[in-house]
Amino acid sequence: MTEHRPDPAGLDLVAIPTYRDAPATPTSDLAGVDLSGRELTVAVTGVERWTLLLFLSSRCDGCQAVWRVLSESAGGWPEIDDVVPVVVTRGPDSEGSAELRRRATDGVPLLMSDAAYRAYRVHGPPFFVLVDGYRSRVATEGVAWGPAQIADDVRRARAGAGGPAVPRLRAPER
Repeated sequence: MTEHRPDPAGLDLVAIPTYRDAPATPTSDLAGVDLSGRELTVAVTGVERWTLLLFLSSRCDGCQAVWRVLSESAGGWPEIDDVVPVVVTRGPDSEGSAELRRRATDGVPLLMSDAAYRAYRVHGPPFFVLVDGYRSRVATEGVAWGPAQIADDVRRARAGAGGPAVPRLRAPER
């Protein structure tokens, strides 16, 4: 029996949401501690802004490019206006605050919170969640493969086009 292999010309790129359930991951404000151990709350629901939650770790190889972009961007996210980035790490028992201090960026809140990982059902870094604070909903979410991909997914979601573009096979023509 011959194995059927799809023709590469039979691929389409389609935008799909990255939600893991319907209609989306529920939103909630974030609570944890800052690098000094002080309690910190970050409001993301019912606010007049978009918030980009960046679930990162100081020990995550895949996180390094995101940390670098944050350090170079002076508190924003390159090429995306009106989006407030917030770094979320695991709690102080899991993350070393000394290493996080070296990576932290002025103007970008850093919240250490195991509860935030649970609330947004993040299994591990690098992961991102874009919260539409105007509507109190998750606009898109997914693995943070790199800064350019995050920026593309955020722009697409803000334009109402869903999540990342992924290949889909077309049925063969008969």
